[in-house]
Amino acid sequence: MGETKYYTLAEAAVLIGIAPITLKRWLLAEKVAEVSRDRNNWRRFTDADVRRIKQFADTSTPPKGQRK
Repeated sequence: MGETKYYTLAEAAVLIGIAPITLKRWLLAEKVAEVSRDRNNWRRFTDADVRRIKQFADTSTPPKGQRK
C-alpha cells in the first residue's frame, strides 16, 4: 500500500473549489468536522476529507455565477 497523501488547507480549498478562508471559517464554526493535524499543529487533509468537505460545499453554496 502507498502512503496517504496529505494536503494543506490552501491545497484542499483549491480541490474543493472554495476560498481558503471559507474552508477555515467552516472548520472554526464546526460546519465541517475537524481534520487531523501534523506535529506542528497544521491541519492536514486527506483525500477522504476533501471528498467529505466537497460534498458539503456542493450542497451548501450556490454554483458560481448564480450568487446574488
